[in-house]
Amino acid sequence: MSTMPSHQPATTGETLIVHVEADFEPLMPKFMTNRKKEVVTMREALAQQDFETVRKVAHGMKGAGGSYGFDRVTAMAAVIEQAAKTETSPTIEAELAQLGHYLEQVQVVFD
Repeated sequence: MSTMPSHQPATTGETLIVHVEADFEPLMPKFMTNRKKEVVTMREALAQQDFETVRKVAHGMKGAGGSYGFDRVTAMAAVIEQAAKTETSPTIEAELAQLGHYLEQVQVVFD
């Protein structure tokens, strides 16, 4: 039976699981490392009130998340991007905290 894998994260207790196509397995370590670095970059930019950098990094993350099946990363990055456009620091801070936590907790299952 052939079914498309679900790209929506499923919550299992405290564990978040994302199903990703097996073809992406060799790329996943670099993908995760880059997303974590981008969270740091956005936090540093926010501390400097550099909303344009936050916006650009979030925009890129939004696309990368969608490409790899991380719909939740895409959704959080979209919120950060919009908040950067309106220079809404509290929203950016809250989303970055959630995004950072998510990236640390998520488990990838290859289908």
